[in-house]
Formats: sequence, structure tokens, C-alpha cells
Amino acid sequence: MSPLPLSRQTLGRCRARSWFARSAALACVLASLLVSAAALAQSAAALPDTSYLAGEVEGPTLAMTLEEAQALGIANSPSARTALAAVRVARGALMQEAGVFDPLMTAEGSRLSTDSPVTSPFAASKLRQRSLGGGMSWLSPIGTSVAFTLSRVTTESNAPFSTLPRERRARARVDFVQPLLKGFGLAATRGDLRAAQRDLEAAMARRQAAISDLDAAVEVAYWDLYAAERDLSSERLQRQRAAIFLRDQTLRARAGAAGPGAVAAARTFLADQEVQLLDARIRLQTASDALRETMGISPMDERRVHAVSEPPAPRAIEPLTAVLERARRNNPALHAYERDAAAAQARYRRATWNAWPSVEAFGGYGGSGLAGTGQVVDFGGTQAGSNFDTGYGPAWNDVWSDKNPDWNFGLRLRMPIGWRADRGQREVQRGNLDRTRETLRAQTLGLETSVRQAHREAVLSQDALRAMHELVDAAREQARIGRLEYQAGRTTAYDLVGIEADLARAELRESQVLVRVARSLVELDRLTRLSVEAPR
Repeated sequence: MSPLPLSRQTLGRCRARSWFARSAALACVLASLLVSAAALAQSAAALPDTSYLAGEVEGPTLAMTLEEAQALGIANSPSARTALAAVRVARGALMQEAGVFDPLMTAEGSRLSTDSPVTSPFAASKLRQRSLGGGMSWLSPIGTSVAFTLSRVTTESNAPFSTLPRERRARARVDFVQPLLKGFGLAATRGDLRAAQRDLEAAMARRQAAISDLDAAVEVAYWDLYAAERDLSSERLQRQRAAIFLRDQTLRARAGAAGPGAVAAARTFLADQEVQLLDARIRLQTASDALRETMGISPMDERRVHAVSEPPAPRAIEPLTAVLERARRNNPALHAYERDAAAAQARYRRATWNAWPSVEAFGGYGGSGLAGTGQVVDFGGTQAGSNFDTGYGPAWNDVWSDKNPDWNFGLRLRMPIGWRADRGQREVQRGNLDRTRETLRAQTLGLETSVRQAHREAVLSQDALRAMHELVDAAREQARIGRLEYQAGRTTAYDLVGIEADLARAELRESQVLVRVARSLVELDRLTRLSVEAPR
């Protein structure tokens, strides 16, 4: 039976339905392609940056060795300059005290002119005088004061009955004052000078101690910077590993081989490493600023200091007894306190001797000579004098020939009633001496304690460094095996994140132990180092 023929209307409806069906299918395919492309773009944009710097821009750096940093510190640090200023002050005080015993030269010249009314025919109404003199004085080390003077005086007058209207007088004299109790002897006269010498030695020792402390502080700050740079490199590498791990988990999740929990764990691990990386960058900049401050350099320069030197290899530590002996012998700070005690001892001896009453022997010896221009004077028909004119030569001949000697000698006593001022000064210096001795003893005990602690720290820190090297090697091997096992599917993402975190902590602790070893060795050297200018 043949099918019934379809009408034209029916055929048109069928063709329309077929066309709409094909259009709808094509639209669905296009829509699915667009959604897939958007999902792929979003997934690609979500992948982390796996480069080492991750877009971080390295700023300018200033490469510097440890020796250069220490040299800059000595030249620019306020502590070193302050210690040098203290040495200048002490040297000036010593020069001031020593200047008391320098010979003193004197010279004087003067003219005198006097016109005065007279009431006697024998008086002169005009007087003209010219004088010239000089001498030298000296204080001896035992307290003797010696003064030698020379003078010549020319006097002219119009006295009508003067047989010598122009006089030329020459004079020479030596005077002395010798203390017999107070002020006698080296302890009494040179006590302040000896104390000033000890003060200068103490200032020089303190300068060397300041330089030694500065060198140690610069070295510690330098190794802190080195450790901070090492930590930053480790954190960058760890962040890169975390980024690679997150990328792998994202790709595995896209392929259906990992779940959302693994991606979340990897994302958390990356965020934690980025936070630690920011902390490491802050610590690095802080360490650079601290080193600049220790060296006395203004941080206005934007360049970050870069540590070039490597930490010294661990060395053998001497026995404690040998280290203590060297510290007592070489430590400049201890030398400074010893000099302080010696200065106080010199001042106390001076005050003890000068607490006695003052008894002095004094005296002098000299001579004089006379010359000039003579004239004849008539007294009621009687003539006196003669006409002559002699210079200072005959006058000085009379002086040196001891023709007209003059001398004096005596004793002088000065004793205050109550006798409290000098004795009080002695008690003050005695108290200062006791205080400096106890300060020296305390410094010695503190030095011994510091040496013991530094020695113990140096020994234990080297053992800790060896242990940390083994720990880091083991952590790295564990991380390597963990990555292989994760790729083989024998461990989870959570286990791998924990292993990577353990490696990061081990590397950070290794940097801390490196700084600890450097600090202990620097402290031990600071306490026992011999200073070139330190007084022995």
C-alpha cells in the first residue's frame, strides 16, 4: 500500500522543525566551547608565579667585606671618636700638670718719670728712671723652688747736692724655698703628674677597648646581615618550591587526579611561605640598617649593604685556664681600670704627705754694684765727689766679685688650727682609692665570668653547628624522598607540605646557629685580644 502523499503545508512544517533543531544544537556546541575557553583562561590565570624572584625587584646594593666594615666603623663611629677625644683630654691634662715643672723665664722693662714740688733745697723735683730685668724660676721634683733674677736700674735726678745725678745699679740674686714636711718629696710634688700619666694610660686603654668592642659589634652585625641574606635566599627558594607544588596540584586537579583538599593545602603552604618571605625581607633591611648604625654611617643612602665575606671556619678552642690567663693579661678594659687604681694611688700618696703642717726653709744670696755719672758738689766751700762717667761694666764686676753681698735665711711654719682641710682631702683620696680598687675587683670578676660564658658558648655552639648541618642534610634528603613518594602516589599533599615546612625551619635554625657560632668566637676574641696601644 503506497503512503499517502504529504501536503505542501505539512512538508514546510517538517523542514522548519529540522532547521530549528540543527540551529539549537550548533548554539549549544558554541556555548560549551565558550565556557570551556573561559574556564581554561581562568585556570591559567590562577596558576602561581614559579620564578625565583616572583616579580620582586632587587634594589641597589653596596658590597662590603668585613675588614672594610670594621675600618669604616673605626673612622666614623661616634664611640671610637668619643674615645679618641677622651685621649686628647687626658693628654692635655698631662701636659698641664707637667708644665708646672717647666722652667719659667721672665723679662721686664719699664720707664718712670716723676715731677714733684719740693720743700727742701736738698730734694729733687725731677726723677727719671729706666729699669730692665729678667730671670728664671724652677720647681724641682722634690719641691724646691728656685728663682734667679738679674736687674739693672738707671736713675736720673736733679737733686742739687747729689754727687751721682745719674746712677747705674746692677743686681743679681738667687732665692729658694724648700718645703720640709708638706710639699716635700716626689710623692707630694709629682703626685698629680703621676696621676695624670695613669689617666692618660687609662684613656688610651679605653680607646683600645672601644675599638675592640666596635670591631666586635661590627662583626656581629655583619654576620647578622649575612644570615639575613642567607635566610632570604632560602625563603625565596622555599616559596618557589611552594609555587611549583601549587601549580602541580592545580594541574592534577584539572585532570581529575587530585581533589580540592590537596589544592587548598598547597595554596595554604604557598601563602605561608610568602608571609615568611616578607618577614625575611624586613629582617634583611633591618640588619643592613643596624650595620650602618654600628659603623656610624647615615642610612640616607638607599643602597643596601651586601655581605661579601664568608664566616670563618670553626677553630679549635683553647682550654679555659689558658683563655682566662690571656684575658687577664690582654684585656684593654681591665688595663684601664688598673690605671685608674694607679692614678688614685698616686693622688692618695700626695694627699697623705701633704696632710702634714707646712714647714719651709727659705733664703737667698745676691750682690749689687753701682756706677754712673759723678759730679763735684760744693758744700759751703767744701767740695765732695768727682767728675766721672762709668757704664754698667764696673757695676756688674762688683756684682760677680761679691763686693757687696746680701743674703737671708729663715724658717717658716704654717699650721691651721684644727688641721681639717688637708686631712679631709686625704680621706677623700683614700675613699677614691678604695672605690677604684673595688671597681677593679668587680671588673676582674665580671671579666672572668664573661670569659667562662663565651668559652662555654663557643664550645657548645660548634657542637650545635655540626648537629644542625646533619639536621639540614637529613631534612633535605627527607624532602627529596617525600617529593618522589608524592609523585608515585605513596604519600599525600598534607604530608609533603609538612616535610617542606620542616626543611624551611631546619634551614632557618642553621642560619641562627651560624650567627651564634660567629657571635661566640667574636666575644671570645674581644675579651682576650691584645691591644697594640694598651699599656702593659
